[in-house]
Amino acid sequence: MKHLATSAAVLLVAAPCLALAESGYAHGANHCYYFQTPAGWQMDNRAAAANGVPMVFYPKGATWQSAEVAMYTRPTSHLRPGAEAIKAQVEDVIAMYKAASETIVARHVGPVKTHSGARGQLWAFSGYRNGGTELAVYFLGRETVNYFVAQIPGGAIIEEAKKILVELASSYREAADCKPCAVAGSCIN
Repeated sequence: MKHLATSAAVLLVAAPCLALAESGYAHGANHCYYFQTPAGWQMDNRAAAANGVPMVFYPKGATWQSAEVAMYTRPTSHLRPGAEAIKAQVEDVIAMYKAASETIVARHVGPVKTHSGARGQLWAFSGYRNGGTELAVYFLGRETVNYFVAQIPGGAIIEEAKKILVELASSYREAADCKPCAVAGSCIN
């Protein structure tokens, strides 16, 4: 799961910022959202940029490659109105893995409410060959679906990973005031 397949619809370019910060934002022509790294975690906008993943999160003292549980965020353009856009994104994830000869199952876990009042949807993906699980929180933005994913290997503590993912996702705040990277490592384009 750490080596993510990317779809042509989700082509993102990482900003030329340095690597680590405590809080940050993602922005581009059609999206702008802020987030806060959970306590004990760090963000890195270079570790998986070559794979189309513009911002990753992992425990301090680890790396993207060495972390038992790692998270990332990214936006993707939605072509359907409202909640249908989130459902379409879930279906796209299932199709992406099916194309790679892997059958996964998605299950809606429940709602997530942010500190700013935004409402997201928590989904669980299971059935990976490696026995792992992914949890994803999706938010419907003005023009994109913005999401956070926790990659959890088989045998890891899913509830603890879920708690950390929800903490990260709860800091989500969509805005219209994002500027190009001014603080090293704090943002993605």
